[in-house]
Amino acid sequence: MTMKPTDHVLLQLLSAAINTQDPAFDRALSDSEWSLVYEQAAKQGVLAVAWESVRRLPADLQPARGLKLQWAYGAEQIVSRSKKQMQEATRFAAFCAEAGCRLILLKGIGLSRYYPFPLLRECGDIDILLPEGFEKGNEIARSRGMRVSGLDYKHNHICSNGVMFENHRYLTSFKGKSDIRQLERIFQDAVKGGDFVPFGNAGFHTLSPTVNALYVTYHSFFHFLIEGITLRHLLDWALFAGTEQNAIDWNYFYGVCGGLGFSRFADTMNAIAVDVWGIPLTNQDMSFDRRCMDRVLTDVLADKQHVSGLPLYKRRPKLVYNMLSSRWKYRQLYGRSFLREMARSVFGLLFDASPELK
Repeated sequence: MTMKPTDHVLLQLLSAAINTQDPAFDRALSDSEWSLVYEQAAKQGVLAVAWESVRRLPADLQPARGLKLQWAYGAEQIVSRSKKQMQEATRFAAFCAEAGCRLILLKGIGLSRYYPFPLLRECGDIDILLPEGFEKGNEIARSRGMRVSGLDYKHNHICSNGVMFENHRYLTSFKGKSDIRQLERIFQDAVKGGDFVPFGNAGFHTLSPTVNALYVTYHSFFHFLIEGITLRHLLDWALFAGTEQNAIDWNYFYGVCGGLGFSRFADTMNAIAVDVWGIPLTNQDMSFDRRCMDRVLTDVLADKQHVSGLPLYKRRPKLVYNMLSSRWKYRQLYGRSFLREMARSVFGLLFDASPELK
């Protein structure tokens, strides 16, 4: 694989950090090289994780003082934000408990516990799901003076003291897609059936390991197809799978993924976990696929603009452009026709704008 030397350095820093090892450098980097490493770490959402390794380097191998202070400050800001998010999540969970409800943490903050230093894992919104119902979460939020807004078929937003929650009705985007609708039923049945587990002692829950493996794979894959993912997504999977590999029902996981076309992507993430991050995945039921590993990493590290945060009139054309420029992903990883998937997306926008799970 052809990789920029500075990207290789970033991968080394991250691998050392998540394995709680000192990074092994054979030479000092120039100021311009360190600037490129810093910029890529920021773009990839792993600035604080990388800093954990940078600060442990011998003094003569560390970046110049100005960049080092900037990096340390950026990492501290991430930690401070993570603390505030956890405080607000704990507060919301307590409100839910008083109302006889349970709060399930999804994605980012729910995966941060697998990191050696969870507060270093940068999070955006806090994604939540209440088994007692989507509207119940909104009702609790309003009763506590929180602002509820942005309602659509999948989720809405709840703002509490500057911290944004995404309160989910559904976990997937299944407009016009019968197979993803079936996956949504799996998730909803699992939650209704109590297939979630306590998360620490703050009153949170997370999806059970097997259900969470399906959800993380689905979420990462569809971001990869239409928008692109970051190194943070690959770290999330590696640390989650490394910890939970013997608790996941891999036969069930691959049965579902095989029917949906997710298996090769999941196996590629497994290969990256072992070969790039050094995570020992030893469960005999897991499988690995290295055929697309280099191309996936190249795509992840490419300089591109993600659509999150863009206004709708800019987001949709950008999504179409991303899909057109990523046709290889549909062929090589999804095993499906790009044109067919594009047609399904257009159908969903035009004729299935406000779907319900029946």
